[in-house]
Amino acid sequence: MQPTLHASGHARKLEAHSETWGAMCWLIEDRLVPSAGVSVARMTINAEAISPTHRHPNCNETIVLLSGNVTCIVDDQEYLIKVGDVVFVPRGSAHAIRNETNQAAVAMVSYSAGARVYEAVKTGE
Repeated sequence: MQPTLHASGHARKLEAHSETWGAMCWLIEDRLVPSAGVSVARMTINAEAISPTHRHPNCNETIVLLSGNVTCIVDDQEYLIKVGDVVFVPRGSAHAIRNETNQAAVAMVSYSAGARVYEAVKTGE
């Protein structure tokens, strides 16, 4: 595999959820760089919004908060995080991110798989 540079302005896979909780801008993943084996995204969490509770049975997730203040919920435990804090979400753990402020928050999110499996989780499951 050859090194790959995705410079500013390169086409990226944007998954917008603006009508609900936010957006994911994929920087690296198997769909952008075949066989990358990892995923990295810039996540925006809208003001006064919460992401759906979900799990990734095939990978770990690491969240680094770049701006704002949010609450990460991992397996029913709540963690208030601020800029620079890091949350590690183990493979298979149910998790969500809640932003209770009036400004969007931004995080860098990485996954230990290039193609993540996403499973929705009903609250209390």
